[in-house]
Amino acid sequence: MKHMQLPDRQRLGFYAEMRWAAAKIKEVFAWSVQSISDELRKRSIASDKRYGCSNRLCARYDECRREAYSATGRGLRRNQPRCFETCPDFHEADCRRLARFPFVCNGCPDEHNCPMRKRYYIPEAAQANYEGTLRNSRAGIRLGEERLRKIDVAVTAGLPKGQSPNAIRLADNSKAFDGVARSTLYGWIRDGFFHAKGSNLPFAGTRRKPHKRSETKTNAKCRVGRTIKEMREWLRLRAEAVTCELDTVVGSISGKVLFTMTFPETGLALAFLREEKSSQTCTRIFNMLWRTAGPGLFVRLFLHILTDNGPEFSDPGMIEKHRPDPEHNPTKLLPRGVRVWYCDPYCSSQKPHIERFHNELRRILQKGTSFDPLTQEQIALALSHLNSYPKESLGGRAPYDVFVEKYGADGKAFLDALGIRRIPANQVTLHPFLLGQKYQRAADAAILRKNGIDPKTKLPVTK
Repeated sequence: MKHMQLPDRQRLGFYAEMRWAAAKIKEVFAWSVQSISDELRKRSIASDKRYGCSNRLCARYDECRREAYSATGRGLRRNQPRCFETCPDFHEADCRRLARFPFVCNGCPDEHNCPMRKRYYIPEAAQANYEGTLRNSRAGIRLGEERLRKIDVAVTAGLPKGQSPNAIRLADNSKAFDGVARSTLYGWIRDGFFHAKGSNLPFAGTRRKPHKRSETKTNAKCRVGRTIKEMREWLRLRAEAVTCELDTVVGSISGKVLFTMTFPETGLALAFLREEKSSQTCTRIFNMLWRTAGPGLFVRLFLHILTDNGPEFSDPGMIEKHRPDPEHNPTKLLPRGVRVWYCDPYCSSQKPHIERFHNELRRILQKGTSFDPLTQEQIALALSHLNSYPKESLGGRAPYDVFVEKYGADGKAFLDALGIRRIPANQVTLHPFLLGQKYQRAADAAILRKNGIDPKTKLPVTK
């Protein structure tokens, strides 16, 4: 039986959306009911969409008689918003529909207001999962233990003598090495499957190990309908352009990070210092910008947002929506009128404006320095100088001036609220000492380390 491909999975996703029974789907496909069920169960994606939007998340909701006190008086605890977060008797309910076919929430009539954890079958994500599983299944060694032991003994004995793996393979071990290609044997030795060390390979120093890219960090479900190809078609039909590019800059491992954004039309850039790189942090930044800019200016600035596949941008729904009344109705979400798009993995060239800004930012925030001692006020000072720096692409004008001219008084008030001001051209400073002597010393040490010199002894580092 041939494997399922993307068109098959797209049809299966449609039938799951229509809530067809397994026997009815079997009549259309050449697959067994078990194969269809396994496909939907194993290749579906878990989601926290609207998780906890109702207290009915608790399995004891209907029988709850606990009382709670609030400013408005006494009442049942279950009527208090998100009471399950602090209730000692909370027990999360299980969805009975997920226990039977089609095992996913596609097409469920109650999906839009269900507070439980969900699972979705996304054909494109299922295809990516299948292809990754197929690659992994073909990796490694598929030999018997006895045969593998004989190869290990032969290779471990031959390499220290200066013999090449191919010579060992062609020697008196033809039966053990039968069907094993030369390149395959080199790969096994390099990856450490045998006791022999890869450093004993002849000419090993000239053979570069191929770069293996890791998997995309963003949940595949987030990218569905938001790829850069779809963005280009969307913008072409509407004669619009990308209005904002997002990214993050890391200082030190497990330290503070910078959430950066730039507006290609004006060249202006913003950056926000935060403790962690998470989707919740990104959501809070956009909530702050929504309040600071106001709905009108916010939509003009962030109408089309292009970002990469980092985990901090894995919740586009909370960027595109907001809670109009978070205190009294925290589950109500309304669209902001903006849209998030994703670059292809490992294609930073698709958002060149923010990458170019990072090059300028690193003139002040040297690579290899920690952001932990910095404050948002210092970041705003650096942004003031960066945005006051004249650019040839803007006709010799500063991004600050172009931004204020385009967005008027609202734009200037927005920058003032963020602590960004206009710096005279002859006072613009793009150097680490802008942030103080302490940071200057840290930047100098990072530059020395980058050039192979110990910052303490001022001597070259010996390996």
